[in-house]
Amino acid sequence: MSDNKQLTKFEEGSVKELWQISLPLMISALASLLMIFVDRCFLARYSLNALNAAVNSGTLAWAFLGGSGMLTVMSEVFVAQYNGAGLYKKIGIPVWQMIWISILSIFLFVPLGLWGSHLFFKNSLNAQLQIDYFGYLMIFGSFYPLMTAFSGFYIGRGKTRLLIYLAIAANIINVIFDWIFIFGIQGIIPSMGMKGAAIATCLGTVFQAAILGYLFFSKKNRELYGTGNYKFHFETFKKCFKVGFPPAIFYFLEIIGWALFFMMMTSLGDIHITISSICQSVVILLSFFFDGLNRGIASLAGNFIGAKKIHLIQSLLKSAIKMQVIFVVITSVFLVFDPKLVLDFLIPGSIEKEIFFWTSAAGFSFYSILKVCLILVYVYLFFEGIRWI
Repeated sequence: MSDNKQLTKFEEGSVKELWQISLPLMISALASLLMIFVDRCFLARYSLNALNAAVNSGTLAWAFLGGSGMLTVMSEVFVAQYNGAGLYKKIGIPVWQMIWISILSIFLFVPLGLWGSHLFFKNSLNAQLQIDYFGYLMIFGSFYPLMTAFSGFYIGRGKTRLLIYLAIAANIINVIFDWIFIFGIQGIIPSMGMKGAAIATCLGTVFQAAILGYLFFSKKNRELYGTGNYKFHFETFKKCFKVGFPPAIFYFLEIIGWALFFMMMTSLGDIHITISSICQSVVILLSFFFDGLNRGIASLAGNFIGAKKIHLIQSLLKSAIKMQVIFVVITSVFLVFDPKLVLDFLIPGSIEKEIFFWTSAAGFSFYSILKVCLILVYVYLFFEGIRWI
């Protein structure tokens, strides 16, 4: 029976309530996406070839990682419904079904890492760089859906602050080991370049999954939420899979489309893939807002459904659209009116010679084309945000 417990002190379905639930999730998503962004910033300063190789192989890797994570995080929907209905002892059941999927994903990710990397990239430009990066991300890939499965346990109950602290800690780990592993420490640790960037990212993800798992299995959670109920529950599994599989496939195919696009850009030349790399890095970084907002909506909507408050979902939708409009207005300052800050941050001074050469050879300004592309990125982000809602 529902106890009609609200997740926040604000009016249900309001912008303030959605903001309070979504903000920690946005910060958590930002921290996760920041790992990819930071990898690219370090690699851009390591070598231009490393940056472009990371975009090609990393995008394909993210199709598998993001798709599986999109599936397992759907545990939050049923956690939210049980939480809203006051059925706390059942909360562990949907999470465990997604944990089983994460464990089984080992049979997908490890073969992809060992053999798939050679299959996909053996004949491509900078083949070994891409094989190394993709391979390590895939071998440790199962930790990502495991981490998102555990996250659903907290998101569905509106307990999202922990995810912020973990994501920040994971980013600190990533930044430290990125610097150490990519560039090395003379006489102590050799420079590993692309391989080092992938290992650092994996360490951050493993850290988050390990801490979330440790807390999930705590005595308190086992007693209150049934997190020790590890048995396979076919009906719950089917419901989770039915809800999570369509968006997971959609996300996977969308990122595959990006991966194919970057392969095309690579075949056209360095200038094309470099501009594409910079634009995609901006998209990845700013996607934190849509990711967090989407999860916040799912958490609140699930609780409303469980508490038999279906009428509040319309108010929730209006609040989400208002937040989306505010976000795109703010980002327009950086992407449309004054993109210099973005350009200065993403383009290291070490590639200015290459840019001068490209401009002379192509007959058009690298920066002018990049600014036009950033405006198109802005348009894309607006419609992408609407789709996520």
